[in-house]
Amino acid sequence: MQTSSFKQRVIRSGLLILSGNAFTQIIRFLSNLVMAKLLAPEMFGLMALANVFIMGLNLFSDIGLSQILIQSKRSDERFVNTVWTLQVIRGWVIWVFSILVACGLYFSNNFQLFPVDSVYGNPSLPLIVVMIGLSPLIAGFESTKIALGNRNLNIKKNVIIALISQIVGVGTMLIWAQFSPTVWALVFGSIIGTMTSTSLSYLILPGKRNYFCWDQQVFDEILHFGKWIFVSSVMTFLSASSDRLLLGALVDANSLGYYAIASLLIGAFVQLIGSLIHSVGFPALSETVRDNPDGLKKVFYKLRLPFDLVLLFACGFFYVTADTIISVLYDDRYQSVGWIFQILAIGLFEVRYRLAGECFMALGMPKLKGNLIFLNLVCSYILYITLYNLYGFEGAVWAVAGSALSTIPLILFYLKKFNILDWKKELIVLPTIIVGYVAGIIAVRIFNILF
Repeated sequence: MQTSSFKQRVIRSGLLILSGNAFTQIIRFLSNLVMAKLLAPEMFGLMALANVFIMGLNLFSDIGLSQILIQSKRSDERFVNTVWTLQVIRGWVIWVFSILVACGLYFSNNFQLFPVDSVYGNPSLPLIVVMIGLSPLIAGFESTKIALGNRNLNIKKNVIIALISQIVGVGTMLIWAQFSPTVWALVFGSIIGTMTSTSLSYLILPGKRNYFCWDQQVFDEILHFGKWIFVSSVMTFLSASSDRLLLGALVDANSLGYYAIASLLIGAFVQLIGSLIHSVGFPALSETVRDNPDGLKKVFYKLRLPFDLVLLFACGFFYVTADTIISVLYDDRYQSVGWIFQILAIGLFEVRYRLAGECFMALGMPKLKGNLIFLNLVCSYILYITLYNLYGFEGAVWAVAGSALSTIPLILFYLKKFNILDWKKELIVLPTIIVGYVAGIIAVRIFNILF
């Protein structure tokens, strides 16, 4: 009976997250198309770089607060509210540091430390960073009932909150851009969306409200659990953001804008799948480890099969159809996005292995995930520096795709070490990428005949 109940909750949660995130990505995608017509490419470049700084501050302060709410055996009121108190403190710390980053950018511009035509040299960037820094400050007050809902795979209202917040944020963005087509439409759309999500976490979700609380024993547990998450998060930022950080100093805002849009398009798909992997995979694997550790291998591959099929097909399909997709969606100003989108699509092959990282977290070994990120970090910088020097901007984009694949051998090694690896199930799904490639060729030919 327990197994049946667990299976039903996993399926129900997966469908809810899939549908909710599908709507979210559709809204984001449509809004991006509209905003691309209203705004110049350089505005997307500015916003992309500002978001990199805030993402960095988020990750440099990440000690796994939401993860420990899901993974820990404790769920008492004192434990939960100590976590919430730390979450609020972290939000304030991020905003203070965003102000310091903005000051650094401002004085760097005054002393002309960066090229005037680079993204770093744009005089609007410091203020954008300060304003975007308000989002994590507001999110720090978000109710822990969202994380606890994920823990219990009871996420219907969480999905509703995410959808409403997305609609409100996008609506703000579009209305602002109609009257004032500037980068501030993107900035304030993001802030209003975060405010909506935080407010709804109290208004919609049942249960007691959070309050400030401190328990030293809980704090010690969080530090013990979170130290490897902190290390992993720092390395994740250095790895995932190296492209935009370096390109911001090397290329103009238009080029970075093209890259940002291609990343947004492929990222929408990755985020849809990634949210399923994290929101369903991590709680499901954590419950399996707690209640039925012998069944971990079976549950792991059952969860991963649909991700394998979708991602491998998409990898082949998008590689072939990238230029056609961009020509249909965007005007001539954005045609350079096509070849970038094509190269980034190769990285979809790796996304299916992210469930292994959630599995290591569920086993209480975040260090293993940190090792994976460190390997990716080293490979990404080596590839990036080498290929950029040899082939310029295009080489840097190939480095992003190549570095994404670098962790796969180590993931397979860890799966083998903990008796989770099944070579038959690893290999049997690989032809799906060929199916996607052929489907892409057929789709392009049909499009060319019809149009």
